[in-house]
Amino acid sequence: MLYNISVLSFSGVLLQILGFVYQVLISRMAGAEGLGLYQLVFPVYSVVMAGSISGVRMAVTSLSAGLHAGDVSGIRVLVRRSIAVFLGLYSLTGIPVLCMHRRIAEQIIHEPHAAFALAALIICLFLSGFEAIFESLFLGIGHTKYTAVSNLLEQGVKIFVILFLLRTWGDVSNAARTASLIALGMVLCEIPVLIWLIWMYARICRKGDGRRTPWKPHILPAALPVCASSVVTNLIASASVVTLPQRLVLSGMSRSEAVSALGVVSNMALPLLLLPMVLIRAMSNVLLPTISMSAARCNQADIRRKVQKSFQATGLIVLPATALLVPLSPPLARILYRQELSQESVFLLAIVAVISYYEVIASSILNGLGHQAAGMGCMIAGELLQFLCTYVCAARPGIGMYGYIWGMIVGPFSVLIISLHLIHRYTGCLPDMGESFLIPLLAAGVAGGFARWCYRSLCMQPLLGELTPVVLSALFGGAVCAGALYLAGLRPIRYVRTLME
Repeated sequence: MLYNISVLSFSGVLLQILGFVYQVLISRMAGAEGLGLYQLVFPVYSVVMAGSISGVRMAVTSLSAGLHAGDVSGIRVLVRRSIAVFLGLYSLTGIPVLCMHRRIAEQIIHEPHAAFALAALIICLFLSGFEAIFESLFLGIGHTKYTAVSNLLEQGVKIFVILFLLRTWGDVSNAARTASLIALGMVLCEIPVLIWLIWMYARICRKGDGRRTPWKPHILPAALPVCASSVVTNLIASASVVTLPQRLVLSGMSRSEAVSALGVVSNMALPLLLLPMVLIRAMSNVLLPTISMSAARCNQADIRRKVQKSFQATGLIVLPATALLVPLSPPLARILYRQELSQESVFLLAIVAVISYYEVIASSILNGLGHQAAGMGCMIAGELLQFLCTYVCAARPGIGMYGYIWGMIVGPFSVLIISLHLIHRYTGCLPDMGESFLIPLLAAGVAGGFARWCYRSLCMQPLLGELTPVVLSALFGGAVCAGALYLAGLRPIRYVRTLME
């Protein structure tokens, strides 16, 4: 378990680094309006993916976990049946969207020029379904390294192909062409990844030990509930994104300004502030199986200890890191994206990021306790609240894009509160507010304030350039924060390490 988690966590860090580099380069080459138009197409892609792939992926992972890696007969049966289920679900969700892609682009997205990008992404999903089946199979039978290599290969090919297409045929002033080239690149990058996965699958089947499993996996009953709940969640989330430009137009913005604002928030500002998410995802990967093992042993004391330590570690890691990013994100956006960010929007998006970190940990605890249905119910309620807040507030003059950001705060915060209530009901404990939030918040305030002062002081030195003051401010602020935590007797690394015990 530790080996598999380490592989996934290490590949996750590399994926985060590659993804950040990709985001910086594509933001420069595509422009805010092109990214905003692509962001409007992406919700339809997410809904179709939820309906055709999400449940199959989960079912293959859980069913293959009981198979031996050399059980060729069982592996082949599982793959054949999962492909059949995926094709059936895709024919119900993907093919109708593909046939009506022009009408959807005109009447739902309200961007007729996005029709080609939408069609390309739905074709991309057809290839992604086979990829998801093989990756989930490798996870289940213990070949985690194949899944990790597949993800890294996909990210690397995507960066090369999409940037090549944008550099060769792209035009920043033509948002429709930009979105179409990005979607076309998504299709092309799936081909080499799928070829590699099929090759690895064939090698596993050749090296099998001849075992035969008299087994008929029931994939559809396991996949349908997950597909249904994922579709509902993605539909609500997609409604927030798709209706946002129309609501922003009512607030006084032009259509072009609204699409550009969506691109700036979703593809530039928020990825900067969510950089610590890679650490939280890695800790979440560790937390879920350890909570599951404690629950299987009915060890309530150990569950309560891990609940406390997980929230404490989250606060000690993400609050100082986010506080350092708040004053440094505007200059970073100018350097990396050549885009101006207001300090007010950065501060609100930092609140979104912090809530998201705690929400991920709370969701992992609920999943580890075996209450996935309750967690999904929380997500649906949060998405509904976020949509309502966005719909009402974003159309008001003087609020505009801030209404969308407030929705991103209110929805996840409600999910976090409900999740904490459920954790208290199932475990009888709640995280300690002092060690999980208040003390790390004080240390974060010291670090953020010092980084802000340091950056302003170093900016007065013209010889340092633009990037050097940002780097030095982050280092000095981090050192001050580490010293404050040390004096308070708090050790973030120790909290994370003891989660495995």
